Amino acid sequence: MTESDELHLPDTVKDVGIAIGCVVLVFLLTFAYSGNWPPMVVIESGSMEHDNNSLYAEPGYTHLGTIDTGDLVIVKEAEKKDIVTYLEGKNTGYKKYGDYGDVIVYYKNGIREKDGQPVTPVIHRAMFWVDVDVENKTYHVPEAGRTFYNEIDLEQFGDDKLVGTIEGQVLQNSGYVTKGDSTGNPHPDQMTHFDINGNKVQPVEPDWVVGMARGELPWFGLIKLRVTQPDNYAQAPPGCRGMLGFSIVLILLGPYTVGKIWESYTEQTRAPPKKKSKG
Repeated sequence: MTESDELHLPDTVKDVGIAIGCVVLVFLLTFAYSGNWPPMVVIESGSMEHDNNSLYAEPGYTHLGTIDTGDLVIVKEAEKKDIVTYLEGKNTGYKKYGDYGDVIVYYKNGIREKDGQPVTPVIHRAMFWVDVDVENKTYHVPEAGRTFYNEIDLEQFGDDKLVGTIEGQVLQNSGYVTKGDSTGNPHPDQMTHFDINGNKVQPVEPDWVVGMARGELPWFGLIKLRVTQPDNYAQAPPGCRGMLGFSIVLILLGPYTVGKIWESYTEQTRAPPKKKSKG
């Protein structure tokens, strides 16, 4: 094959190919780290947002460090021993996503599909573990060293993020009591949430947990929401939508700009030195 017969691809095609290759590589590495496929979930609601919430510092324009509508969150496989609850984290200083304890992804009452269709999991903070004794109607919270009878009075924890009462008769198994961070979730899921069949959400058993939230790719899930869930897209923080637009422009222009800078640099280094004129 002569030099003239060789395939010469336009620089734009090469840049696009490199960008796609990088994305694929990132997903493969993320999968290797997380142990889940897909390794990321798109946050479809604002149940973990800290905006206009007196219990949290107001997030900045970028909303980095918190979980917001449209974020892509990495979900890492986890066993019970790996998960740190809010009460445990409060005692040790362990924090994730702007508050104590781990944020977990789980299926309400372990239901992963209905009528052949997948059920969307929930991403909320693990507040505490409760050992449920249905027969004796006792509810032990090991992180606090407390045993409750007939009901769990959350006010006894003395924490503004744990308010209300979980009626004992609705609890059927041991597991994590979970809660969203946003103002729209003032009470744990086990008080106010129902599964797809209309049953009260139970404490989350370890087998129902997909994994722990570990790292995020902010804003880019908004692309999916813009197409599939425009109402949810519109409810995302304005700063997140603005950062998405900025990031897309940066990604599109970045390779071209870097290429031009490198081309200019190589031309200058290859240029022959100017000869000094004789005086």
